[in-house]
Amino acid sequence: MPVKYFARINRCQAGPMTLTELLKAGVRPTTYVWCKGMPDWQPAAEVPDICRAMRRALAGLDPETGAERNAESADDSDALVKLAPGQQPSNRQEMAEYLRQAFIDAEQAARPDYSHQPQGVSIVMAIVLTICCFPITGIITIFFAWKCRSDWDKSLAEGITPAERDAFRRKAHDDARLYRMMAGITFSMGIIMAGMYLSRYLL
Repeated sequence: MPVKYFARINRCQAGPMTLTELLKAGVRPTTYVWCKGMPDWQPAAEVPDICRAMRRALAGLDPETGAERNAESADDSDALVKLAPGQQPSNRQEMAEYLRQAFIDAEQAARPDYSHQPQGVSIVMAIVLTICCFPITGIITIFFAWKCRSDWDKSLAEGITPAERDAFRRKAHDDARLYRMMAGITFSMGIIMAGMYLSRYLL
């Protein structure tokens, strides 16, 4: 039995639909879809079966099986034209180019932006949390705050390659996420310790 998908099209949920029905409904690479077994809704560009169906349709094959289509269903390009509202590709080659660009755009939109310096990372705040809350995790928080700043400074150094710069910036953002996680744990541990102390004192 073929897998059937639900799709969010024009802010409405449609489905369940087969792969062929998805294409005819105008699903774009950025359209969110879901089927049984998927943990959450995902863009169509991230679902291999849907990508494969789009490529097959553009090649003139059946989206479901990949077999050559008969005369009645030989041209489903009209369904794929719906992928580009406002655009009317005159042939399959133009549609294939649009679809390729749409997949690239979807991939870039999903890619994290490492071009800016991580915000909300403070060594001073990490020291305060260490002193006032829980020293053990606080020291780890200080380490990640320092490492985040260090990795970002390395990305600004002269003489490094673009790949090295991107790697340092990626590390800085990873450090920032770990800093925020450890800061939250340190603050929570401080609240727990204060509660235990007060309960002992009051009782």
